[in-house]
Amino acid sequence: MNTKNNNPEKLKEYGRAILDIGKAAGTLDLLEIELKSVKDEIVSNLDLKRYLTNPSIAQSDKIRLGLEMLDENASSSVKTALVMIISLEITEEIETLFETFTGLVNEFNKQAYVEVVSAIELDRTTIDKIKKDVDTASGLDVRVRNTVNSSIIGGLIIKIGEKVIDLSVKNKMEDIKAKLKSIELGGEGFGT
Repeated sequence: MNTKNNNPEKLKEYGRAILDIGKAAGTLDLLEIELKSVKDEIVSNLDLKRYLTNPSIAQSDKIRLGLEMLDENASSSVKTALVMIISLEITEEIETLFETFTGLVNEFNKQAYVEVVSAIELDRTTIDKIKKDVDTASGLDVRVRNTVNSSIIGGLIIKIGEKVIDLSVKNKMEDIKAKLKSIELGGEGFGT
């Protein structure tokens, strides 16, 4: 691994380069969506991550596999960004790089990023309503991304920067479970 490329300043430079790729192609929003998918795949697939970061594997083989994992309709912007990430040996830092890139996109668009996690994919009308409500409450012009996570059962989790508003059914059930466990009946702990 090339550690000189993994410091925060270098990662910010690489994030700017990826931003420039998206701006030049006019596909910045699409690039952000596609790069998130790439990041999620690399983070969740440990075999893939090990392969892409293995110094004994030829860089050309890593690039070939990386490009093969992309959707056949993937934009040239995400292909270019992925080749850059693999070539610069910063695959290990893809989460930090993506966060840096997203921050730069938000700066460029003069917007804040809001992630809405739901059990099912939300329709455009619902996302637009959430955007309007968050815009009004925050005084910002937010960009809303919907992420599906079936484990929350129902409801929503809204992430605005470091702030998390958990309105999920799973969270409410855990609260009820904790309250029930704290009730004592006849001197014995209930639910323990």
